[in-house]
Amino acid sequence: MGSSVQWKHLGAGVVILLAVVALRTLPSEGGQPLRHDHTKEWGYVKVAHRPASELERRLGEIASVVARRPVQVRCEDFSAGKALEPGGVVQFNGEQSADFTRIRPDVCTALLQFMRRPAGTAACARAGSCDSRVLRSADALTVLAHESSHLEGIRNEAVAQCYAMQAVPRIARALGASTEDGHALASLEYAFAYPRMPPAYRSPDCRSGGALDRSPRADWP
Repeated sequence: MGSSVQWKHLGAGVVILLAVVALRTLPSEGGQPLRHDHTKEWGYVKVAHRPASELERRLGEIASVVARRPVQVRCEDFSAGKALEPGGVVQFNGEQSADFTRIRPDVCTALLQFMRRPAGTAACARAGSCDSRVLRSADALTVLAHESSHLEGIRNEAVAQCYAMQAVPRIARALGASTEDGHALASLEYAFAYPRMPPAYRSPDCRSGGALDRSPRADWP
């Protein structure tokens, strides 16, 4: 008699448990998942989600000129990005680029330092005595130009890098350098940094008169 009662109670418990499991596994109304993460949607990923600092606002203005559309810059760590990224990252959805780029904080610091002291590259290049600060400036300017090329919609790394070096003089001038210093910075980048970049970032067409020469002229790049 006692055994029969225990089985009855156990059977009722199983029925309740099965009902709870069934309710939890039923699809919600409208077919929406119960734990939908909107941060994974392209509409969320493609835009920045915090206000720009004064430096970021200025860099965004310059990036917009290179990208030929309104874009933004954020100085942020992107340790989850690709290992070979030269200093910045732009998200893509197919062939569509995001509306902002994340640039490494140390690159942003180098850009800020350049803004405070933009002159002297042409003179040191002629003397063959440019210090590490000048080379860091050339690298940082190229990173900003490279990510701006991605924001223009250019996904190929070799094309973006070649276009970036050609944009360095314009970016340097926008940050206070002379035309001569701007071209000297681009020349230093092309001569010293470019040959050491990973193969995916280099192209035999990146040369004066080559297929990636955007505006053929004597003072390449």
